[in-house]
Amino acid sequence: MPPRRIVLALVAGVLLVGVAIGVPLGWTWWQARQAQSALEQAVTALQDDDLDAAEAHVEDARTHADRAVATRHGVMGAAWRHLPVLAAADDDVRRLADALDDLTSVAETGLVVLPQLSGDEGSLVTDGRVDLRALREVLAGFDEVRDRVADAQGELAAVDAGAPLLGGRIADLRDDGLAGLDPVQRGLDSLAPLADVLPDVLGADRERNYLVAILNPAEQLYSGGTPLTFTPMSVRGGRIEMGAPQDTATHGRAFVPRYWPKVDGNPFHRGRLRIGTATFAPDWTVSGEEALRAWRSLRGKQMDGLVAIDVMALRDLVALTGPLEVPYYGTITAENFVPTLIGSYDSIPDYRVRHQVNQALVPIFRDRLFATGQFVEKIRALSDNAAGRHFAVYLRDPDAQAAFSRLGLTGELSGTDHDYLGVFSQNAVPSKTDYWQSRTVTSDVVLAADGSARVTATTRIHNDTTPYPFRGRDPRQGYSTRFATLSLAQFLPRGASDVVARVDDAFFTPHVGDFYGRPFLRRTVPFRPQATHELAVAYDVPGAAARSGDELVYRLDVDPQGLVRPSAINVTVHLPADYEAVDLPDGWVELDEETIGWGGSALISRQSFEVTLALRG
Repeated sequence: MPPRRIVLALVAGVLLVGVAIGVPLGWTWWQARQAQSALEQAVTALQDDDLDAAEAHVEDARTHADRAVATRHGVMGAAWRHLPVLAAADDDVRRLADALDDLTSVAETGLVVLPQLSGDEGSLVTDGRVDLRALREVLAGFDEVRDRVADAQGELAAVDAGAPLLGGRIADLRDDGLAGLDPVQRGLDSLAPLADVLPDVLGADRERNYLVAILNPAEQLYSGGTPLTFTPMSVRGGRIEMGAPQDTATHGRAFVPRYWPKVDGNPFHRGRLRIGTATFAPDWTVSGEEALRAWRSLRGKQMDGLVAIDVMALRDLVALTGPLEVPYYGTITAENFVPTLIGSYDSIPDYRVRHQVNQALVPIFRDRLFATGQFVEKIRALSDNAAGRHFAVYLRDPDAQAAFSRLGLTGELSGTDHDYLGVFSQNAVPSKTDYWQSRTVTSDVVLAADGSARVTATTRIHNDTTPYPFRGRDPRQGYSTRFATLSLAQFLPRGASDVVARVDDAFFTPHVGDFYGRPFLRRTVPFRPQATHELAVAYDVPGAAARSGDELVYRLDVDPQGLVRPSAINVTVHLPADYEAVDLPDGWVELDEETIGWGGSALISRQSFEVTLALRG
């Protein structure tokens, strides 16, 4: 054969091999990309509440996923196993296709379940009743989703990516897939315990009894707003019944100080208390139990748990479900809800009218939360409010409490062993001036190379009231006063020492108490109208950062208080000599070579950060 023909034959052979490898691989790759794109479009459609479009995109994803799977498992896939290069990649490509099939099935299951939970026609909750049969179907779908995600993770984890030429690309696909599944798996892990306990919480096996506390954030306790109203709630077989509201402003027995067995170790329960002040402790696992014990001392009824919800969270339910009629005020919308109901006491000096308004808040919780439709949207709103400490659930059953805790719904303080910020105020003389409280918290952290730190935390509070609206002298307490007397509490990192404190320019020797392993101090400060005062506390933190070789990982948790006006927050961290930040979380910035910072005008939810530092190269 002439040399030219030999060369042409060789070139043709190479091209044929290339086509044999490239066309099948390209076909599988294109189908997978189309399926992935369709699933991403489905997620976007769901975020826009367009269920029809989401269903169309998932159907499209299924078509492409089936083609990819059929290609890998069919005749062409069998032929590939005998082709150069592709034979070594065959198992990996098959696993990638199977993982895509599993994820498409997850989307399909979600679309079957979602209509029962979301939108105006959601049937899981209908007029005060949870359909337990529908709930079991939802939970069965959840189990299927868990299984499919686990299968997808297993397929991806088994991808070897060792094939020549193709191994690097396959490894990228595997790693991207596993990274995308990690947050999904974490979410499923958080929900799994809830799926196990939810039927029992809803009275599937026996009647459950809960206490609903409506909180007023215009008068703060360390836990949040002072309870306006307590209402018993029973649940049996999914049927929810609300008892008669007990308004603490007009039921005399609720205002009589009394004894009940304190929660062991609670430093904020001393002597006799009123049920309206049972919730001093900032952690709702403590305050919730205190409130249930107080209720039993009043009503002789043992309850299974407590739901605490404040006016800010009720406003968000109204935003979802529409305006309502309130005695004396008429039509109330989400926009005027808070200023009307807790910001205008001057216009309702008659306590009987205030009693009517307080009792009108209970049906908002009952009728709006348990009305037909928008269940997912309502739960999302309550979850967001729980992150800001406007909503909390406490359950006496340990498994149920743990399940709700993993979802961040139980109002607990952070348990971090590293740096921590938790500033809370308590209305020491009864008034509604916390409605105007304007707070800024700053933390200046000087970090050492051994992971310890010297921290100076400063809380600046402005009593930003309107003028006293009536003739005569301000009574300095009660509904209309513009004077405030606040017990300011700073909760410190575990192991904090060498604590120094001042109010304005006056230093004082702080008494450092213990709240279940977390040190704290407090100081009572009187505020005139429009006055500003600051509490500054400096302390050593033994383990603000953890060492790992030449790296330091600084960790900070911040708990908010459920104020009407969220606190502003600013954190500055001075790095040890010769260190630099190599991994800044979202929101953090490099101020200069030796300083980083984070902050904002409104601390609306709990924050948890890790900042990685390394020696400069």
